[in-house]
Amino acid sequence: MHIRGPMNISQLAVYTPSGSIATRRNRRSALYRSTVRDASSSELEHMQGHATNAQLNGDRENSAKKRSPNHYLGEGHLQAAAGWGRIAYYTSTAPAEATGLAFLANLGDPRLSGTFDYSFGNSLSYVSASGTSCVSDNTPFDGTLETSEVELTVLTDEVCTGACDYTRPNSTAHHGWEGEEKAFFIEFQMDHYDNVGSDQGMISDAPAWWFLNANIPRTLQYGNDRRNIPCSCWSTGCGEFDAFEVLGRGEERAKSTLHRQGNLEGGDSNYFRRPVGRMLKFAVIFHNYNITAAVLDDDFDFRTALSGGQIDDIVAYDPKSNTHSLFAIGT
Repeated sequence: MHIRGPMNISQLAVYTPSGSIATRRNRRSALYRSTVRDASSSELEHMQGHATNAQLNGDRENSAKKRSPNHYLGEGHLQAAAGWGRIAYYTSTAPAEATGLAFLANLGDPRLSGTFDYSFGNSLSYVSASGTSCVSDNTPFDGTLETSEVELTVLTDEVCTGACDYTRPNSTAHHGWEGEEKAFFIEFQMDHYDNVGSDQGMISDAPAWWFLNANIPRTLQYGNDRRNIPCSCWSTGCGEFDAFEVLGRGEERAKSTLHRQGNLEGGDSNYFRRPVGRMLKFAVIFHNYNITAAVLDDDFDFRTALSGGQIDDIVAYDPKSNTHSLFAIGT
């Protein structure tokens, strides 16, 4: 997963169905850091979108299989969700703790972590608590991404040791979350802060949360090589899911869109209002060849396990609701 400021994050959680490979992995590493400023949430908004699911942020992309409309919407056709176990968690509550996660950015420095060259620029590296400088070890960020100049790549804490697809030599390479069934939860707020640097070409005050096939950041997330040749699989089908993105400076609307150049992609005009001065809980669930993006109740608990019923409630689509949005991608 990838996060761009300005954003405060108080919690992140990742779940997979109980009994899956990822759930069975033993993740015991924990990281600690100081707390972040917080705010309470008082307003509930709900937006939901569904799409056929390709594996966007795992180690490989699996093209969505064709299904009839009844597979997605017909009562009795959807496979019920079993219990889901939490396999990774971050909290900014002092002392901040992260388990099962690695915090990275394109700041590679061969003296600390990652690498750099003039053909491909900075690789992924471990980053400081503020997300602004390269460090030698995995460190949980402090919960605050000050401006849109700061981006984080958050992957599993499992280092690639030959099991990943191609990774850039000497880069800091971690696994993504494999499998077609997985769920990501975030508690955040997006206050308004303009960029402070001199690069006028960078987008400003436009936070986002998105997902990529892990092969993209492990190779070259942005741009081409110095001969203008694409190096990652972004343009050949791996794609990107923007769970929410503010598309312009200071905008209040956050939208969800699926990008897969040369493949199935799309979105619609629905949005939820940017949470300013308050926290908001949000979920992205990959389940039954659908992607569901949903605003959650303020009291939703990112507990160590979720029931199948809780997942089913989040992904349920009500065609009579004026706060649900359904758009099909593929057939």
